[in-house]
Amino acid sequence: MKNNLVQEFYKFKHQRIPLYGVITLLVLMLYSAFSGTKISKTTIAQGFGVGQWIVLIIITVGSTFFEMEYENNTIVALLYKNSSKVKIYLNKFLVIILYGTALVIIGIVMTFLFKALLVGKQFRWTASYQQTSLLNALLLNLVGIFIYLLFIESLAFLLISWIKNNAAVIGIGLGISFLGASLSSVIMSDFPGLIPLMKWNPFNMIYVMNQLAVPKKFIKISYLTNSQIITCNIIYIIIFMILGYLLFKKRRV
Repeated sequence: MKNNLVQEFYKFKHQRIPLYGVITLLVLMLYSAFSGTKISKTTIAQGFGVGQWIVLIIITVGSTFFEMEYENNTIVALLYKNSSKVKIYLNKFLVIILYGTALVIIGIVMTFLFKALLVGKQFRWTASYQQTSLLNALLLNLVGIFIYLLFIESLAFLLISWIKNNAAVIGIGLGISFLGASLSSVIMSDFPGLIPLMKWNPFNMIYVMNQLAVPKKFIKISYLTNSQIITCNIIYIIIFMILGYLLFKKRRV
């Protein structure tokens, strides 16, 4: 499996889309820094929007990396060299996980840089923010971002194995990430009787990116405790990975 993983990394790093993803992250973080009238503690705690931008990039890069094997007909050679399809699936999944981790690290570095250059000592890292320090809030948000990164990646792999259309997967993934939570909140607000059931829906999982740092605020929106939303994300990740692999296994070459 080690040799196969090395091959996957080799293919990945020789594509242009990972570099485009990094550039896109930097540009969008700059947009978040300069688009508002004033940089607030919330802007810094959320890493200049790093979470939502990484979600966008992972959906695009992950599904494209997976689907390119079929578009270039290299999947035949890949299956011929590997007797286990599960290894192929897990290797690709791991490559994107590590790429997403790299994006999170870049996001941390850029957040510290932007804060130093644009805010200076106006907001110290030890400053109080929602009953914790600003630094702790940022780190908790990054933990939530990483958890949701796994969620959205497993979903993207499931969708590309099912729909087999990269553009459609990107569109659906972005719709779920940016509109799903709002739709879920509206339904639960208008129909409170559905809350016990609806609070477990996958659209609600995106709140993990912010809820760990500001639980009192987001528990009122997600109706899930921190432990519940983390556990639920993990369960969905496992379900999506299993379903995605089963679809990949049955997919015709």
